[in-house]
Amino acid sequence: MRIMWVVVVALLVPVHAADPQAPVHWTARQLAETEAKIKSAVDPARHLGLERLLDSATLIYRDGPSEAEVHLKLADFITVRSGEGEVLIGGTIVDGKTSAPDELRGRAIEGGKSYKIAAGDVLYIPANTVHQFLVAPGKNFTVTIVKITPKP
Repeated sequence: MRIMWVVVVALLVPVHAADPQAPVHWTARQLAETEAKIKSAVDPARHLGLERLLDSATLIYRDGPSEAEVHLKLADFITVRSGEGEVLIGGTIVDGKTSAPDELRGRAIEGGKSYKIAAGDVLYIPANTVHQFLVAPGKNFTVTIVKITPKP
């Protein structure tokens, strides 16, 4: 009976992965292999392939638009590795609903400012700022997104 309670408690307590305490090095070859992997595993409904590099960093391939999203407590630091697209930032999220703790997703943004992005660009999106990735038909891009806890 005691073992059963331990199992129940373990299943109810959320697991939070942490970033490593030791340095991690990704070679250009490793990243190219990871990019090829995520390009071949795109979710067609979400236009998205991804690989989490760390708890706070993700390599993302996109060949179509994302949902609008807001991270209430985390900022995004985005490096465009390849391709081109657009990020709509600001305005109002349409039909926003909680999708994870401190995160909302919706079908679109009303208003906002468009930022064209291309390989080599870097973009910072502050916490609690609605944003949406847009990709023209036949185009795609790969980005690395690092989640940052802003300092007050």
